[in-house]
Amino acid sequence: MLRLLVLEGNSLAGRRRWAEIAGVTPSESYADVLRALAPGAVVDIATPADADAALPQPLDAYQGVVITGSALNIYLREPESLRQIELVRTIYAEGVPMFGSCWGLQLATVAAGGEVSLNPAGREVGFARKIALTEAGRAHPMHAARTTMFDAPAIHSDIVTKLPPDAVVTARNAMSEVQAAEIRSGRGRFWGVQYHPEFSLQDIAWVIRRIGQPLVDEGFFADLAELERYAVDLATLHRDRARRDILWRLGLDQDVANDERRQAEISNWIASLDRR
Repeated sequence: MLRLLVLEGNSLAGRRRWAEIAGVTPSESYADVLRALAPGAVVDIATPADADAALPQPLDAYQGVVITGSALNIYLREPESLRQIELVRTIYAEGVPMFGSCWGLQLATVAAGGEVSLNPAGREVGFARKIALTEAGRAHPMHAARTTMFDAPAIHSDIVTKLPPDAVVTARNAMSEVQAAEIRSGRGRFWGVQYHPEFSLQDIAWVIRRIGQPLVDEGFFADLAELERYAVDLATLHRDRARRDILWRLGLDQDVANDERRQAEISNWIASLDRR
């Protein structure tokens, strides 16, 4: 039986903010995606940002560990971040394969000796555009079924600025030189992406609404009314993928509208696991 562990990247306050809008926490949503991709899998959740957190099972009970996104900034070295860094170092040492989105990539990078900083180019909002696979990425099983250039859901202000010693970049774009990477440390192997293959179009609508006014202040939307129209378009497209008018208006294609294509890296990681 496949048993997976989802590590929630957010603090309690961050989880509550997300649940107020989405009805579930990021880890609960990610767990649902994993169960859909791996029917019959047992998926547990842990909240390692919390001071009193404990894993549901010992690490060696799991075939893989998944790390969600987070509203934390790892370079601030807050206790909620430091606890997660130490746990990921332990997972590397134990040799349990990991996959991570956004914060997950940043956390795995820092735990292995790399660095993460605020992106001087600004925030990447809604979708990471024109992600290009590197030569290593075109041959990497994490990106099987991906085209050499694609878009993906994304929302982040921080990027990997220094890779750890044993890492290879598998995708990049104009906003970040590290949009995807494989990292090895100790006995462990991590595959991760700066974007969010687990996010649905509805998830992006929710996160844009949650951030709200700062996106207007940063120039992404003229006002909150325009932001709301964008969110409504995404939510409508989530319910009806045949809305070519919305796909055209938002400049999207089937890489993000089709669940199978959007979740490719997660599916490929699951397929790579030893299910004994």
